[in-house]
Amino acid sequence: MTDDWLEVDRDALVRCIAACEVLAADMRDLQERAHRELAPETFGLGETHLRSAAELAARFRATAIGGPGVAEENSAVGTFAAHERYALDLKAKFEAALARYDEQDA
Repeated sequence: MTDDWLEVDRDALVRCIAACEVLAADMRDLQERAHRELAPETFGLGETHLRSAAELAARFRATAIGGPGVAEENSAVGTFAAHERYALDLKAKFEAALARYDEQDA
């Protein structure tokens, strides 16, 4: 900011928008990966025949994707989803700033 006016670098806004898209896509990928890798059908802990192992597996699964005792927003999947939403919200703000910038030049 110089004196009482703001300088905006259009190319920087475009790069920020692209970076937000990449971050949001990465967070979606991590959500899918968490479902696949952190919450498998069985963990191989003996959960098919030991109640304590089944309880432990259920706790691992809940921590990964949400479930009994763990709200989804407090799980790995929920954390990645929150970061995806943040990236998309930030992208929308950059897009709005870019649109206003382009309107000024029109």
